[in-house]
Amino acid sequence: MPTLQTFSNARVLVYFDDHPPPHVHIRMRDQSESLVDLATLEVRGTVPVREIREVLSWIEENLEFLHNEWQRCNP
Repeated sequence: MPTLQTFSNARVLVYFDDHPPPHVHIRMRDQSESLVDLATLEVRGTVPVREIREVLSWIEENLEFLHNEWQRCNP
């Protein structure tokens, strides 16, 4: 599971052999986690959106990179 970006309170990850649709995981320091669908930017999970606004902005700005990484890890 490659870490694609690190923030002060969270990491953005992609898992190998993960299920569609393309998405990334946001894992907090306390190990709580949410998923972000790369097509819709819908957030699902236990992390409140207010805690990951910076991460979500980065994801939105780096969608092409994230899609490419998801495809590389999930051929």
